[in-house]
Amino acid sequence: MDINAQDRELKKLVEEVEATNISVPPFFELYATLFSILVSIMLFAFPNMIYAYPARLYDHMMAIMPQYLWAFSFLIACLFKSVGLLWDKDVLRVIGLAMSVVLYGTMTICYAMDFPSIGSITFACMTLFAGVSIPFVKHTSIKYKKE
Repeated sequence: MDINAQDRELKKLVEEVEATNISVPPFFELYATLFSILVSIMLFAFPNMIYAYPARLYDHMMAIMPQYLWAFSFLIACLFKSVGLLWDKDVLRVIGLAMSVVLYGTMTICYAMDFPSIGSITFACMTLFAGVSIPFVKHTSIKYKKE
């Protein structure tokens, strides 16, 4: 098979994929949304989790705001991302991702002050995932492509 035949076959495949009506799912955004839901549930389910911790790991977080406000913040960010995905509203998705970047970044700094901590690495990765997702909001969706 020569190069021109391979090139034509590749162009044909690209045209087929572009002709489909299916969008690329926002994997990092979905992961950040799921993580926000889980953190919010954990903070709501165990209301004294941060206060009762024997080490000083969470003192920096408590200096910023109480546990229930952390839980509401993660819930609100999650709701913005979820509603934006369901209603296909890019503005809501960007607001939710920006809130997540701020929340995850703040958590990264709080955990990094008591390094070494697996939380600093986890929240740094989540900050990166949410931040990387923002420019791709226009190109991803859980619904069919817009005509």
